[in-house]
Amino acid sequence: MNWLRMSCVLFGGLLATCGHAQSPPLDGSPGYFAGDWIGTGARDNFCFMRLGADGTGTVLAMGGSGDWLGARIRWRNQRQNIVVVAVQPLPDDPHRRLAPLTQLTLSLGFGSTIHLMLDKDNPVCELQRRAGVQRNVDIAELLLSAPPNDARGHGGK
Repeated sequence: MNWLRMSCVLFGGLLATCGHAQSPPLDGSPGYFAGDWIGTGARDNFCFMRLGADGTGTVLAMGGSGDWLGARIRWRNQRQNIVVVAVQPLPDDPHRRLAPLTQLTLSLGFGSTIHLMLDKDNPVCELQRRAGVQRNVDIAELLLSAPPNDARGHGGK
């Protein structure tokens, strides 16, 4: 019976300490999402978003035709969830193929991905931090340019 009680105490202690290590404390500062975000989506969509630490930002979305939609936004970090507070469409500029973006929604996806949606059901792009994407591109280029360690492969004679 002592071993059962001791097991329960140990197991309870493990459970009590594990929860704190798994998730960071919630952060409400705008700096949490500040920076450049880039991404792609279905139908050759490309998106760029620049979020400032002051809660302002610019969003650009390009469709497969090469036409851009653009808006300035005010946003906030609500418990590590990005909330668009206001959308101010950029002015129409046919010479630059830029049209006003009148409404958008941002929501968190898996990991550090932000979904940009023009309506509530269809994501236009999945964006990731520009620095992270660039780091992955650099690693991929190194892997492709490096000669293999052993041209014979494993187990060759």
